[in-house]
Amino acid sequence: MSLLSRRILATLIVLSACLVFMTPQAGISAKYGQVTEMRLEATPNDFHGACPVTINFHGSITVDGPNTVTYGIDRSDGATGEGKQELHFTEAGTKTVHFTWKLGAAGEEFKGWALIGSGNSRSNKAEFQIHCRK
Repeated sequence: MSLLSRRILATLIVLSACLVFMTPQAGISAKYGQVTEMRLEATPNDFHGACPVTINFHGSITVDGPNTVTYGIDRSDGATGEGKQELHFTEAGTKTVHFTWKLGAAGEEFKGWALIGSGNSRSNKAEFQIHCRK
């Protein structure tokens, strides 16, 4: 083996060792936060009166670090509410969610629910019932 071949081989061995044993520092990014809790509540949850009525849904989404959470609304009537919504978190914390559902006609009775979800996370079902006067 010539001197040049031995030098090339030695250089390749050193470079290979550097690639294997050195921990790369470039490109390391901060860990994204995960959704740790989703809650939702319907108000009023037991309505008796003139219809249509507007049911208000108030809830919250909690994360354990920075992230953008895209969530959707599912309702018992099969509708998906206002489409996909986003909440931007710069750090761990909780942000509020609010939406409404207007429904009901004279003489109607209805039991329903809504929930919010993002990825594999889901809130509780915020249940309600309405009893519309005739």
